[in-house]
Amino acid sequence: MKASTIAYLLAPLGAMASPCKHKPSASTAVVSSASGSATGYPVATPPAATTTSRRVVGRPHERRVVGRPLGHPSKAPGPNAGLDELFKAKGKKYVGTSADQFSLNNANVAKLVASDFGQVTPENSMKWDAIEPRRDGFNFGGADYLVKYAQDNNKIVRGHTLLWYQQLPQWVKDITDKAELTKVLQNHIAKVVGRYKGQIYAWDVVNEIFEESGELRDMVFTRVLGEDFVRIAFEAAKAADPAAKLYINEYHLESASGTKVTGLNKYVKKWIAAGIPIDGVGLQGHLGGANPTAAEMKAGMELLSKSGVTELAITELDILNAPADEFVKVFEACLDIEMCVGITTWGVSDANSWLPNDSPLLFDKQYQQKAAYKAVHDLLSK
Repeated sequence: MKASTIAYLLAPLGAMASPCKHKPSASTAVVSSASGSATGYPVATPPAATTTSRRVVGRPHERRVVGRPLGHPSKAPGPNAGLDELFKAKGKKYVGTSADQFSLNNANVAKLVASDFGQVTPENSMKWDAIEPRRDGFNFGGADYLVKYAQDNNKIVRGHTLLWYQQLPQWVKDITDKAELTKVLQNHIAKVVGRYKGQIYAWDVVNEIFEESGELRDMVFTRVLGEDFVRIAFEAAKAADPAAKLYINEYHLESASGTKVTGLNKYVKKWIAAGIPIDGVGLQGHLGGANPTAAEMKAGMELLSKSGVTELAITELDILNAPADEFVKVFEACLDIEMCVGITTWGVSDANSWLPNDSPLLFDKQYQQKAAYKAVHDLLSK
């Protein structure tokens, strides 16, 4: 979809901001995949963060990932164990959720994050328009808050996202010179990743760079740099934090036959063979409605596991109307694919979801467990 077709919505303070994808509505542009799925996704503007010069605690060259050792629970889960603890007992690294300062200030959200989630992904605070709205005018307030929260509460962090064609400041879109855009991209990634060196488990280095056809998206980075923008971005991230896991994040990968997943798989194989340091692929996992179902999730991950990456993750999971069997299928798929390290839901409760009328999450608007939560908990408790 062309960026010009996206409807930008203003998110009120305290409401959960949109992720990268959304089911279509009557007023939203739609693109169709080969498998018949479709998508059209408005993007919310995040609340403004407060500029700060505060550095996140940690020695500059120390690899510090907060929380228990990944995938290794400190003890057997107790009778009141939450989803993250149970998933770790199965050998996985985390069950996570999206969050930022305005959502974590909600006591109900904070309580559920503490009980059931071991990882946090920033909703908006690390996107380009939030963190570098003006050239070299960095605003780390929201991102600093989230990383400090993770440290204080024994969570790990997935950084999201370093390069995305949306929520991209106009000054970046206006660049037409190859050398200038290369320098801007390298500088942005070096400053952001370098600031949190040793404190972020994984980064979504590039996000939604593919069309439904499986070819690279038409955007400023491809128009000016061609596909070399991928090498530039991943090499810059690797130089800034050699220990962080570096991901491509994308939607509509939940099958083994769609043109997008087969196209991405082809490119990733080629890029890794060329020495580009890609560690993982993130399958967003926005399911239901005109989007895919969980039926082929395992097959999609099996295909991507042969691309040369060392990790897979489900990064933005929500399912329209939260059918219990669909959530169970997603967790079963990740359990069955050894390379799948974790699952992140896009939000905690329907009250804070960017799809508040579609009941897509594990907790309802009163922050109570839904049937889907109980089904997943039962699966992980076996």
